[in-house]
Amino acid sequence: MAIQPPPAPTVPQQAPPPPTTKQGGCFGRGCFGCGCGGCLLVVLLAGLLVVGGGYFFFVVQAQAAVTAPGALMVINQPVDVDGNPGIPGEALNAGATVHTGAGGHAAIQFPDGSFVRMSPDTSVKITAVQLQNSGSLQSASVEQKIGRTFTSVQHLVSGASFQVGGHSVSAQVRGTEFEVLVRSNGTNLIKVFEGKVIVTGTTTVTLTAGQQIDVDANGRLSGQRSTQPDPQDPYPLTAQCSTAASSGNTAGTMQSSSGDGLTNGQSAETDYNSPGGNLTLIFCYPGSLMSVTVTDPAGRTYPRQGPPPIIIKIPNGAAGVYKALVTAVNVPSTGEAYSLAFATDAACSAGNVDTGTVVRWTMSNSQIASAIAKSGTTGITIQVRGTSPTAAHIVYFSNLGGIPISWVIDFYSATPNLGAVVTQVAVHGINVTTKTTSALSTVAGTSTSSMPAGFIVDRVYSCNDPKGDGMVVVEGHR
Repeated sequence: MAIQPPPAPTVPQQAPPPPTTKQGGCFGRGCFGCGCGGCLLVVLLAGLLVVGGGYFFFVVQAQAAVTAPGALMVINQPVDVDGNPGIPGEALNAGATVHTGAGGHAAIQFPDGSFVRMSPDTSVKITAVQLQNSGSLQSASVEQKIGRTFTSVQHLVSGASFQVGGHSVSAQVRGTEFEVLVRSNGTNLIKVFEGKVIVTGTTTVTLTAGQQIDVDANGRLSGQRSTQPDPQDPYPLTAQCSTAASSGNTAGTMQSSSGDGLTNGQSAETDYNSPGGNLTLIFCYPGSLMSVTVTDPAGRTYPRQGPPPIIIKIPNGAAGVYKALVTAVNVPSTGEAYSLAFATDAACSAGNVDTGTVVRWTMSNSQIASAIAKSGTTGITIQVRGTSPTAAHIVYFSNLGGIPISWVIDFYSATPNLGAVVTQVAVHGINVTTKTTSALSTVAGTSTSSMPAGFIVDRVYSCNDPKGDGMVVVEGHR
C-alpha cells in the first residue's frame, strides 16, 4: 500500500522532486528492460573480483538474516534525520532518528512493504531492521519518543517480529495495522485496527481489531476497551478507507492518504498517478459534512458530498493524474481529520505505459527467459519469485565456468527512487551476502539501496497473470 498523506491547506507543501534525467544502464531506465538482471550481475561479479580476488577470500557467513535499511518518505516538510534535513528516498539504518516538525509528515518504509507513518511533531528512532534470505522481514523495531504514528505490518513468517516502543511500553505484532500516540507527559494510547497487538508495560495484554488501551508514564496499562471516536485522529479513517478500496481491485495499486483537521471552507488536494483501469476512490471522515471532487486526466470532474464513506468509481479510467480535492463544508470549529484511498483493477499483464506523466513498467518471467534464450546464453536463470502487493523478489542463479552463483534482491518503493536490498548471495553454496553488498556499494560508487529509476517511483509490487506468469510491476510518474 503506497502512502501519500496530504497536508491541511495551511501547511507548507514540499516542492515535488525535480524530474530525474532519463538514464540508461542498471541504475537508470535500462534497469527494467530484460537486461537489468545481467547488469546487476556485472556489478556483483565486479564486487566479487575486486575484494580479495574472488570468493575464496570471503568470510563464510552462516547467517539467517541480513541487516537492511529502511527508506525515508518525505510527504511534506519539515522533516529531519538526525538533525539534518530529510532527503526523500534516503536510506535509514539502525540508529537513525526521523523527526517531523509542525505540519511535517513522513513515513519510514521497510523493504518488505511494512511502514511507519508519522504525524506532525513526531520522533521515531530505528533500532533494528533485518531481512530473511528470502526477502521477507525477519525483525524490525523502532522507538517512538513522542507523537502519533500509524504502523502497517505485512504478514510475518514464523519467528519474525515487528515492535514499536513507546514511553515505558512496547507493541509487538505479526501482521496488522495499529496506532501509537506518545504524549509529552509520557502517557500512551494504542489503538488496533487490524490483527492483534501484544502490548507490554508492567503487565502484558493482547489487543484485537477495534480495541484500544491507555498506558501511563510508568507503564501501567488500563482502560482496555473498544476504539473511541476522535475527530482529530486520521488513522482509524485510513484503515477504514484502505479496507474498502481493496475490494475488487489490484492490491499493488493501492494508495492511501490522511489529512490533519480541516475547518469550514478549507480544502486540500491529493493526487494519484493511475496506471489505468477501473478506478475507485474511497473518502472517509468522522461524519459532519465534507465534499470531495475528483478531476480525471481529461479534466472531467466527479463531485460528491454527503455522509461518509463517499465512494467514487470511474469506469475505464485512462492512465494519468487524478486529483481529489477535499473541502470541509460544515465541521466543528476544532476541525476534522480525513482519509482517502485510491486503487484500480489494472490487470497483472506484461506491457509498459509511459504517457509522459504516468509510467508503468513490467518484467515477466517469460520475458526474462526469452531474452536470455535469444542472447544465446546458457546456465543462467533469473526469476520473479512469489507475489507481494508491496515488493518484488528477484532470484538469480548461474553456473558459468563451473562456479555456481546465486543471489536474491528485494525491490520496493523508496519514493522517489527504487529501493533494492540484496538479501542473499552465495558462491559455491557459501553465503557471502554482507561482503558482497559492501563491495557492491563500493563498485557502484553510489547507494545501491536507493537508486534513481528515471522517474518518481510510486509503487512496486509483484503478481501472477492469469496463466501464472510471475512479474514485477513498477508504477510512478514524471
